[in-house]
Amino acid sequence: MKIVYEELQKVIAAHQKYLNNEPDGEMANLEDIDLYGRDMAGVNLKGANLKNTNLKRTILWDANLEEANLEGAAFKHAILHCTKLRNACLKGAGLKGVNLTGADLRGADLGGADLDSAILEDAAYDEGTIWPEGFDPIAAGAILYRE
Repeated sequence: MKIVYEELQKVIAAHQKYLNNEPDGEMANLEDIDLYGRDMAGVNLKGANLKNTNLKRTILWDANLEEANLEGAAFKHAILHCTKLRNACLKGAGLKGVNLTGADLRGADLGGADLDSAILEDAAYDEGTIWPEGFDPIAAGAILYRE
């Protein structure tokens, strides 16, 4: 399902109120929404529901998607440079060709995700990060952080 720009802005504004515990705040629910090619650089959708969302070719540069549900989301060729994905659920997400340079993947669940041709140069991960079976994060350029 597509969403118009104005409606997306309302959802994001209500989510900000939710994060700040303000009245009229509401957690963003963008499950199954088509956000193909949108410029969402710097957006704060911490803890939001983006399950099965189409984020192909979307710009999420420096976005905050910590603790978000991104299970099954399609990110093909999206830009997630320096995106905060700490403790996010990315199970089965399509991350083919995605730029994750400098992203924070500590504690993220990427089990079953498609990371074919993904760029993980300087992406941070920790021992709590779950990778797809057989995936080598060090060979992909990611950096292990121990706290």
